Amino acid sequence: MDKNEKLLNMIMDFNKSVRFAAICNDQGEILWNSQREGVKNIVPLDETKKAIKRTIDAWEENSKISNQVGSGLYSIASYEKIKRVSIPLGRGHVLFLSIDNTAKKSSKTKNYGNIADMGHILSIVDFIKSQK
Repeated sequence: MDKNEKLLNMIMDFNKSVRFAAICNDQGEILWNSQREGVKNIVPLDETKKAIKRTIDAWEENSKISNQVGSGLYSIASYEKIKRVSIPLGRGHVLFLSIDNTAKKSSKTKNYGNIADMGHILSIVDFIKSQK
């Protein structure tokens, strides 16, 4: 199994809230992807591809300050229904995740969405990167 496929599989297995996962190149082209079975797209794929390209462009722009702030780890855009997470993988590749952000129906308190477990997600990314 390819490292990129393994990364997507591990993330999808780890977190059932992940709706869609993709690895993209610096042009925003989706190279590998996985979508949770039974989950329908909230945003059409063409619009998702445009968002991925904007995300990649933002990472390139933000890299100009990496000497001052260090390398970027991840970025999260949170909406009522989903979170969009991007993680630079190196070599111009970016991991893009769409994570369910809806409140649990059983919760009696106001809920502003699920928290993405970024520590665990980043540990999976680091684990895959460390493999030869």
